[in-house]
Amino acid sequence: MSLLEIVQKCDSAPYGPLTDYYTFTAHEGTPLGYLTPLVVKELKKETDTVAVDDEKKTVTILAQLDTCEKRTEAFVRLGDKWRAAKLFDVLEGWRNEKYAIYNPTGTVYFLMERAVTALFGVVTYGVHIVGFVPGKTAKDARIWVPRRALNKPTWPGYLDNTVAGGVGYPASLWETAVKECGEEAGLEPSYVEPRLTSTGVVSYLYRATDDLSDELSVIQPEVEYVMDLEMDEATIPAPADGEVESFELHTVDRVLELIKEGKFKPNTALITIDFLIRRGVIGVEQPGYVDILCHSHRKLPFPLLK
Repeated sequence: MSLLEIVQKCDSAPYGPLTDYYTFTAHEGTPLGYLTPLVVKELKKETDTVAVDDEKKTVTILAQLDTCEKRTEAFVRLGDKWRAAKLFDVLEGWRNEKYAIYNPTGTVYFLMERAVTALFGVVTYGVHIVGFVPGKTAKDARIWVPRRALNKPTWPGYLDNTVAGGVGYPASLWETAVKECGEEAGLEPSYVEPRLTSTGVVSYLYRATDDLSDELSVIQPEVEYVMDLEMDEATIPAPADGEVESFELHTVDRVLELIKEGKFKPNTALITIDFLIRRGVIGVEQPGYVDILCHSHRKLPFPLLK
């Protein structure tokens, strides 16, 4: 596959109006996410939490849920009920971790269980870190690439970024990054903190399938905060929490081969391509260069963390 095709596998939701989906909105009408008809069918039973308008194709949080706490409690109850009833496979990956959904001012509108967020198509946030050993030139750098554990519920055995993790509430981005380095790669905060550099974000709308009869047709808007970790030759990351099978140190050329062979999880392929663009390894001569950049930094139509 070409690099553009790889990136499009991650930013895979169509551009333009998503007429087959309902819009999930705040009580005053602010769009918060996209909903599949499968999810809306269940939401029509939740009349104490949302109102469904089939003509406008909207699902709106009731105005009576007029505080962050009330909204959070309502969606905790809803998630617990759906999980107990085994309505959706995604809920088998329950994390007991809350993600924040924001309003237009960038403040928290309510909190939602991480496993439930995919069903509501709300924006989620992660931190992705590329650990690399520099060389004489950017093309001489080597990248630490982990293989996901074979028992992972999603993308088992695929290649990943050196360290990655979702940003749960109320953790900060930096706190999450340092914590994940310890949990996933066995790297101490005293090693990570002076070497870790924040380098930007990528954003995309991911959809695994366009078959609306399939639960995987949910649309997932994601913002990933990207960080670089410059490492020395002597430091070797090691699996620490069971989520990683192994780490290998690959040349840039080998990493590009593995990306094109489809060995990477889609969003981590995109983030690795972003790293190689920022380091000057991939340049303007790359076919589809502008489209690659656009698909890596998609404007999301929902309120975001400020």
